Amino acid sequence: METRHPIVAIVGRPNVGKSSLFNRITGNSRQHKNRSRLRDDPVEPEAPLTDNYKADNRSSRKYAVVHDTPGVTRDRNYANVEWVDRAFTIVDTGGLDVDPDDRLIDNVQSQVDAALAEASLVLFVVDARTGIMPHDRVIVDKLRAADKPIFLVVNKVDSDRFHNEAAEFYALGLAEPIWTSCVQNDGIRELLDRIVESLPETDETLHDTPATMKIAIVGRPNVGKSSLINNLLGEERMIVDDRPGTTRDAVNIRIVHDNVPFEVVDTAGMRRKSAINDELESATVQRAIHSIRQSDIAVLVLDVTQDIAQQDKTIANFIERQGKASVLVMNKWDLIDKDNTTHPMFMDAIEAQLPQLGYVPRVFVSALTGQRVTQILTTALEVYREYCTHIPTPALNNLLLELRNAHPPPRVKGARPALKYITQVETKPPTFLIFGRNIHRVQQPYEAYLVNSIRKEFGFYGTPIRIFYRRS
Repeated sequence: METRHPIVAIVGRPNVGKSSLFNRITGNSRQHKNRSRLRDDPVEPEAPLTDNYKADNRSSRKYAVVHDTPGVTRDRNYANVEWVDRAFTIVDTGGLDVDPDDRLIDNVQSQVDAALAEASLVLFVVDARTGIMPHDRVIVDKLRAADKPIFLVVNKVDSDRFHNEAAEFYALGLAEPIWTSCVQNDGIRELLDRIVESLPETDETLHDTPATMKIAIVGRPNVGKSSLINNLLGEERMIVDDRPGTTRDAVNIRIVHDNVPFEVVDTAGMRRKSAINDELESATVQRAIHSIRQSDIAVLVLDVTQDIAQQDKTIANFIERQGKASVLVMNKWDLIDKDNTTHPMFMDAIEAQLPQLGYVPRVFVSALTGQRVTQILTTALEVYREYCTHIPTPALNNLLLELRNAHPPPRVKGARPALKYITQVETKPPTFLIFGRNIHRVQQPYEAYLVNSIRKEFGFYGTPIRIFYRRS
């Protein structure tokens, strides 16, 4: 991952509040940049993926999923922070377990080691309620060996009683503890002040950065989303395991391809509602939903070794309803025995089973071998340009005249819609407004004819098209 800011890593044993601290730091940073926004401003509720999903209105305010279950955070999760005219990157890490007995937890430790290696400053988080635990002392020794500046953050100091009892943390032999309560948002601004005072000096000043294309990688569990991102990065940035549910949070990664900056969001696998049986997985699905909404391009990953499932269709429907440009990625292509009919057969199957994304380009890749993986970003860039395209009004009206003359709208209850004028009113997605009489009588088949004709004439490769009507 390329970054131009110093990196601050949050580390500690499981369940001490690292992700809560990460959310508070990023949240206070956003408030600092826009002081007119109150802390408790309401956010717009998120619509569900289907009618069976219940959205969490708070999810859009959080960068990391927080839950009492230890081990929620597994991959490194980055966010850029600005405070008092200084910028840095904060990274949330998984809980350090000094004696892992699970290969997945062992991979988490590797992710923490990678974060420590690139960090300029370390926030070592401990729990005021539990006091010093044996693992805390082992982690301190690990951090000292890394030879990085360390801030001791005593979290969960939610009352004076815990503040008095937390004095024992001086015994760890680190610098003056910083007392915080993420629940009450206490001590976070003071911590941010301390961080920016201690960061290494850089020559850069804050300025607007070039627009970065945000791509959400989505799909069912275990289709290879994290493996694809690792291949794009050329490093084991994301933890990969053959058990579904390895990725639990939406993780943002910034990369540059062909001099174009991308922000790729790896999301948790999205299972159908009936298969979700705990609150934690429900929260991770909500983060994936939010990531689609916030993306410029949604990349839906399918496993070509499996039949297209109903949940694939549900996710495809959601992407289309949200008006998001998209790319279909057919992963594990290396596992398919091929002849001259294989590729056309798969293309026909996709067309038949995912007709709502019939306009979307398909990329056949192998995350294992790296075959055509970079083509995902190249295709996403092409799609994004179409997503942002604006067609001049005269060209649109010339097309509307041709279509009207070739195939007038059919009569409905004795009256024929009269389509007089068309103009494009929005991009992302391309949205058109048609003026006329009896426009309420335009039927879906004729609108599909209009949409398909606009595509044929102007492209809009990979992007949905919206048409609205107004009486004139």
